[in-house]
Amino acid sequence: MRRARGFHTRFASSDALTHSCRTRFAKPCVAALGLFGALFAWEGESRASTAIEYPDNGVAQFSRGGAWLATATDPLAAFYNPAALATQPTSLGIGFNLPMQKICYQRKGPGGADSYADPSLKPPPDGTDADPYEEVCNEHSNFPRFIPNLAFNWRVNESLAIGIAINPPASYGTLEWPLFGKTTSRIPVTSERPVPAAQRYLSTKVEGTILMPTLSFGYAITDSLRVGAGFISGIAILDLNAVSMSTVAESRAYDEFNNDNLSELHVKDLFIPGFVVSTHYSATDNLEVAGWFKWLDRIKAKGDADITAVLNRNGAPARICSQAEVDAAIQAAQDAGQETPDLSCSVTTHSEDEVGKDKVHVNITVPMEGRLGLRYHEPAPRPTPLELEHFRKDDVSVRDPLRDDVYDVELNLTWANNSAADNIEVRFTEQFQPVGVPGLTPANADRPTGWKDTFGARLGGQYNVLRNRLGLRAGTWVETSAVDDEYLNVTGVPALRGGFGGGFVARFGHIDIEAGYQHIWNAGLDNGGDGKLKAIAGAGNDPANRSFHAVNGGSITQHANVFSIGGVARF
Repeated sequence: MRRARGFHTRFASSDALTHSCRTRFAKPCVAALGLFGALFAWEGESRASTAIEYPDNGVAQFSRGGAWLATATDPLAAFYNPAALATQPTSLGIGFNLPMQKICYQRKGPGGADSYADPSLKPPPDGTDADPYEEVCNEHSNFPRFIPNLAFNWRVNESLAIGIAINPPASYGTLEWPLFGKTTSRIPVTSERPVPAAQRYLSTKVEGTILMPTLSFGYAITDSLRVGAGFISGIAILDLNAVSMSTVAESRAYDEFNNDNLSELHVKDLFIPGFVVSTHYSATDNLEVAGWFKWLDRIKAKGDADITAVLNRNGAPARICSQAEVDAAIQAAQDAGQETPDLSCSVTTHSEDEVGKDKVHVNITVPMEGRLGLRYHEPAPRPTPLELEHFRKDDVSVRDPLRDDVYDVELNLTWANNSAADNIEVRFTEQFQPVGVPGLTPANADRPTGWKDTFGARLGGQYNVLRNRLGLRAGTWVETSAVDDEYLNVTGVPALRGGFGGGFVARFGHIDIEAGYQHIWNAGLDNGGDGKLKAIAGAGNDPANRSFHAVNGGSITQHANVFSIGGVARF
């Protein structure tokens, strides 16, 4: 066998996808890397409508429950409604979302039966009377993540404006899960022992960065009708980890953790083209209407994989191999004519050393989206001479709700073509054999997501307590489920969900300071233990290279609290 070049030895404590290898009672296995739905929990598209986000970036729209399309009064309109740029002065905006989410997963077997990490942990007469998988929740659930955004609008003249927005998703950021939980064995004596966590084949860590820089223009065709468009040049830089499962034979459809492995994926796509288009119409002095559409090309990322074998033995972390141990084990295997060295410690093999750079390809479809917005606003009375002295002087026509309105209410309707993203392609263009694993990486590790189209509604508004000084905002939203229960995954909970909250804007000269809050609720998912997501396996025919049993049975819940702060300077 070939020795892994440039390997390093360690125990890796995080993972994020699903892959498995068959190591007993079957033909040689593969160290498979299954990206599964974890990819959609990365910082991806900045839409709540893409199933794992909330509405939205930008403190103003966030505070209004996302009901902002027809309002669109800050530079982030370069992405969310470029037509409205032609109603704004030259301005600069910056904001930060600070999300905190808690997701809890209770794994069950078919029919709602208890599920165990290994058959030896089942109750007598089959096992040692251990506890089944315990409920597991994400780590750092009370720790806020940091999601920034930045935008600028240049009002060229009365009719034309040019804007740029650098906008990550309104996501929850990095999602981490424990690698190990605990169980209690009662025979022959009561004792507590570590056991791999129930969700490990779905995810233990998801992180990455996707940015969608957008260059846009807004043009006023008439005093009441405006159009806009923006070109997106996205980038995706993704770093992922994945646990592998050791499955055995069809008749023994359970998890067996003794030969779990870890795969780490490092892929990127530095050019993801796309566009947004919108229209904005002031129908009357009180009524405004807007429409928006977004298209983005697939994320076509490529990079390398690192595979670590073996993560644990008998439910405990495997120790780190020394260089001498690895050399000796490899030489002994070669002398004996064996495919795999006998190692009980962790060793990492790098795909770049084995087959060269960029041999792992990941393709992700980004759903198209559309929105419609209807806004009613009550104009404020003609300002007094004293009030005029404190108003900003604009050389072009400008919409300014804090200055010019008493209040407004807006309704948005949303749609996302999530069903187009029902599969994630994960391909090893050149296979290789990791140290400590019999067999090769899989050529095809594609995974289904089970996603379906979603529809949503957002309702929000602003009331100006002090004209041109202080405004209060509030809003709520709801969105249909993007996935059926049998496709439950811990990398996000796109069930029926919604949120409510509010915020304020305070003006100090040319600068608006803003803050907002949302509580996000989720109906959760429960498939009664009968899931459909199977681990990728080195052998098998259900279908080929998939395990014989699902690894996502059970129920999952989620809720979140998100704060948003920022400011807009208007010149």
